[in-house]
Amino acid sequence: MTLVYLAVAWAVGIWLSRWMWSLGVFTCAAPAAWLWVMALMAPLAVLFVARKRPRWRLPAVLLLFLLLGALRFQLTPFTPCFNPHDLAYYNGTPEDPAWATVTGVVLQPPDESETQLQVRVQAESVTLGQSEESLPVRGRALFTIDRYPGVRYGDRVAVRGRLEVPPVFEGFDYREYLARRTVHTIIPRPDVRVLGRGARSGFWPALYAVRTEAQEVIARLLPEPEAGLLTGILLGVESGIDPGLYDEFNRTGVSHIIVISGFNITLIAGMMTAIFARLLGPRRAFWPVVASIALYVLLVGADAAVMRAGLMGILVVWAAYLGRQSTAVIALFVAGLVMTLANPLTLWDVGFQLSFVATFSLIVFAAPMARRFEAAMRQRLPAGVAPKVIGFLNDALIVTLAATVLTLPLIAYYFGRVSIVSPLTNLLVLPVQPPVMVWGGIAMITGLLATLHPALEAVLWPVARALAAIPWLALHWTVLAVQKLSSLPFASVEVNLGAVGLWSYFGLIGLLALASRSSPLVGTGLQRLKGALSSSRLTTVAASLLLVTGSLLLLALRSQPDGRLHVHFLDMERGQAALVVTPDGQQVLIDGGHNPTELLSALGQHIPFYDRQIELVALTHAGDERIGGLVELPERFTVRQVLQAPFPYPSTAFESWLRGLRAERLPVVQAEAGTRVLLGHGVALDVLRPGPDPVLNKKGELNLNDNSLVLRLSWGDTSFLLLGDASQAVQDELVMSGLIQPATVVNLPQGGRQSGFSQALLDAAQPEQAVVFVQRDDRRRQLAAPVEAAWKAVVGEAGWQRTDQAGTVSCTSDGKQVTCQDSR
Repeated sequence: MTLVYLAVAWAVGIWLSRWMWSLGVFTCAAPAAWLWVMALMAPLAVLFVARKRPRWRLPAVLLLFLLLGALRFQLTPFTPCFNPHDLAYYNGTPEDPAWATVTGVVLQPPDESETQLQVRVQAESVTLGQSEESLPVRGRALFTIDRYPGVRYGDRVAVRGRLEVPPVFEGFDYREYLARRTVHTIIPRPDVRVLGRGARSGFWPALYAVRTEAQEVIARLLPEPEAGLLTGILLGVESGIDPGLYDEFNRTGVSHIIVISGFNITLIAGMMTAIFARLLGPRRAFWPVVASIALYVLLVGADAAVMRAGLMGILVVWAAYLGRQSTAVIALFVAGLVMTLANPLTLWDVGFQLSFVATFSLIVFAAPMARRFEAAMRQRLPAGVAPKVIGFLNDALIVTLAATVLTLPLIAYYFGRVSIVSPLTNLLVLPVQPPVMVWGGIAMITGLLATLHPALEAVLWPVARALAAIPWLALHWTVLAVQKLSSLPFASVEVNLGAVGLWSYFGLIGLLALASRSSPLVGTGLQRLKGALSSSRLTTVAASLLLVTGSLLLLALRSQPDGRLHVHFLDMERGQAALVVTPDGQQVLIDGGHNPTELLSALGQHIPFYDRQIELVALTHAGDERIGGLVELPERFTVRQVLQAPFPYPSTAFESWLRGLRAERLPVVQAEAGTRVLLGHGVALDVLRPGPDPVLNKKGELNLNDNSLVLRLSWGDTSFLLLGDASQAVQDELVMSGLIQPATVVNLPQGGRQSGFSQALLDAAQPEQAVVFVQRDDRRRQLAAPVEAAWKAVVGEAGWQRTDQAGTVSCTSDGKQVTCQDSR
């Protein structure tokens, strides 16, 4: 336990140093170097004298580590002492802005959000104001730009903007958050020029290329939201997870399954040990196993929680190599010491704190809780049933409760909310997570091998698709359970704990643990992978395979075409999109909304998990709120054909879309009035607008709304009129030309804006149902009250559907009549 005591003394020293900085006692110039030398000499002198007094050794070493921890923070405080060679030295303020051009290299793959990229650049030089003199500097800057066309890792860029100190918000210190990532300068709303592509080569570009390729493989293997979740679980990339779904995981207390954790590291260590021990022998397997763990940690981003798990895994492997018993407590505290040695600010990283405390809580409480639970179950259940129930609940419930003992107050303190349904949700979803990691990883690796050569792809890609069905089923169940339980009104409650409440809770738990008869603090270590399968295990595996196969077959049968026409008006936070499924199962996507992640998640709700093909994509116009979500579609689905207006539009998203079409060599039909697409089974899609010539505004620029596609989808006696963003003048012109016939369902243009309302069209169409895409964000809402009243007067209250209230509106036609249902 000496190592544990030393790690605690080190952490206390770091904390005390930070406290002294906050009081102004420690500064850039104080304490002076000679004072640090004198302070460190004191415990060293005691150690020298203690050669004959062993009892003095431990206190002296503890004091030495405390002082070293304080010195380590002094060398890397939250606000370093900048000089003219540091980029942050030139930071301005809102009152006195510092305009400059920073030249540097994109340090890591940018963090993706819905429509933007957050980029960190390693600065090489700075040019101040209008000066032509370039000053060499060091340091990192953070800025945000549009997702398209964006920048890539390794790009050399020139960033022009205001250099600012990161702000401090109420309840969140963004400055300290970035300082933990060694970023001390932000550049709001910059102008960015790419000076050169791929300025770096070697290990890191190769590693990032593998991660990018792995992401693309997962995206091709699985639909959303399962693909985004598997990418987060295997690769630590969470940008593909829909924010709404992530919030539901938080509400139900299971967001930890998305985060790279000790389970991932244990699995990697176990598999690599088994492989290399067989190939090289147990002793020679050590270094390849350590290298595998280190590579995986670097591959998934090496954040604080991952580093902690990786270091613990390496320490356990090292102990086995030396033939010494490793305890989890020692491995945990040594990992924390090493991490704070590299970056003392990690001590205030919330992810590190939660990961460290959760692991410590498992070590302390899991075994005692399991023993008490086992004793209680054996008293109440038959002898043949008790072991099975104990084994299931121990992994699914007891482990969760043990980790929650110490993490619960931290979650309440930092986030102000605690999940009430967390134990139940964990009980339902944790048992299916091992197949996600194991089979998802095997499917991903098989898919990566398939990309190496066309001959391999022909053989291995179908295998990867088949293997991916297992993690898809587990993730589908996980999402279903999370969504159902998060919708409960009592799923989570707000808690205002405060610092006093936090430390009072920890103090009470400590007293209870010390008062316990049997001390729970035992070195349980990391769980080893299970050995060879026994006959009973083979029976269990066979039953599991039958259950998985049967479930997949049942879901596949339920998703077969039902001989009816389905039109899903997808609920999008911004923009609009509609998915058409024909009676024989062909799929047509009309527009894509603004956000790729949101679109892919919506499609995953309506397209079978095994179907990765869309027969037709129709783009009504090239505005960002129609095309933004489509840009990544060709990478995720096989698109057979594209239907869009022939008029070019100057937008980065549209240019990215065209590049994707060219890269995939997708056939594009230039749509104009009179174009008809036959979708089979008697279903037809007709283009009513625009004509062959573009409509320009007074400035001679392309008018998006007046050149929007107006479409009519018909089958039997039913039809859907999709007005795109047609203006009142365009609609009146369509009525006068006789192209507007009675329609069963009408999709309103322009989100129900007054400028998009035509009484003449409403009178001519006489619909039974009307659907309008309404933005959920009040600031972007366009629906006008007079427009809503006019349409309700025709279709009635029951026939009026708005997506902000109804969610996704799904309309089904049997060729004679249409019924529409909402999703809420």
